[in-house]
Amino acid sequence: MAVDPYPIWWRGISAPPPAQWVYLFEEFTGDDTADEWALSAAIFIAQTRRRTGAGPTFSELFAHLLPDSNGLPGPFPPGLDFFARRRAVTGFRGHVTIEWRRRALISWDKDVTRSLRVGRQFRERSRQRQLARGRAGVRREIYRSA
Repeated sequence: MAVDPYPIWWRGISAPPPAQWVYLFEEFTGDDTADEWALSAAIFIAQTRRRTGAGPTFSELFAHLLPDSNGLPGPFPPGLDFFARRRAVTGFRGHVTIEWRRRALISWDKDVTRSLRVGRQFRERSRQRQLARGRAGVRREIYRSA
């Protein structure tokens, strides 16, 4: 049995993944940068839920994060058919968001449309930030009244 040399999110596609896709996957999931990207995703999800009452789709999330390329990490290799393109996009987005879910910044329900939501870690950070803001506001009021 031959081992597939491509990343797991590109498995089953005959052409090698484009360098832009590989680079962006590393950017989205790397130890130094994943938290920042996951936080950006969670903020967009929270804003969308607040505005519409439902979470964004994965497509809408990535279109927000990658506006210059309509949510794609880069161009497809020449000659990919529709099914290979779908597999590439789904695999890429799925594995990126799995990493962000592992970090507890986002979450979703499997097989449920528009179920993207913020994760436990995002909610904890948000509460801490709101508490810090509240304490800073109280300090300002004390200073002003003195």
